[in-house]
Amino acid sequence: MLRSLFGKGKKRPPGGDRLPGNTIRDAQVGDVVVVRGLALEYDDLYFVVENRHRYGGNGIIWYEVVAADADRRVWLEWQDDGDELFVTASADRRPTSLEALGLTEEDLITLDEQRSIGNYVTFEDQHYFYRNSHEAFFFQDNRATGEGFYLWDFMAEDESRTLAVTKFEGVPYEAHFSEVIPPDGVILYPGERPEQRSR
Repeated sequence: MLRSLFGKGKKRPPGGDRLPGNTIRDAQVGDVVVVRGLALEYDDLYFVVENRHRYGGNGIIWYEVVAADADRRVWLEWQDDGDELFVTASADRRPTSLEALGLTEEDLITLDEQRSIGNYVTFEDQHYFYRNSHEAFFFQDNRATGEGFYLWDFMAEDESRTLAVTKFEGVPYEAHFSEVIPPDGVILYPGERPEQRSR
């Protein structure tokens, strides 16, 4: 059903045209997004937003939406400092282990203590430079109560990708890669939001 509504080749999603000024900032559960700049095969696909999560830590707030079509998912994160919108996207959320990155827990402790943007991790012949590390909180579905974790943040030398290493209590270290995409690469269409369905 969803595939026929939002599958490849549709000119526009049901529910109307894109509203002027709509950006990823405005995405809510039930809305529809098109993601350009992640991979060519995704450019013409329509994804329905299933979740909107919030993160916070070190004086920074950022958001994540999880959107899906019939058989794919995409994860979009963004941070808005008021002047500039920074957006990343990922079509694969399978975690990479510390061992695969060539890192140990002691290496992460050293990175955290040194806090040097000259430090980097090399993975698949690309350098990822240290940007920050701090305690953060994950607010699932934008709830009031969050779950704490520790985060190490890296940026590829060519600024095309990000690497985030996280440690939640009781869970092994996990690393996730995302692609940096232009903010206007996410096209948002208003969909049928839960509050509209409950009326």
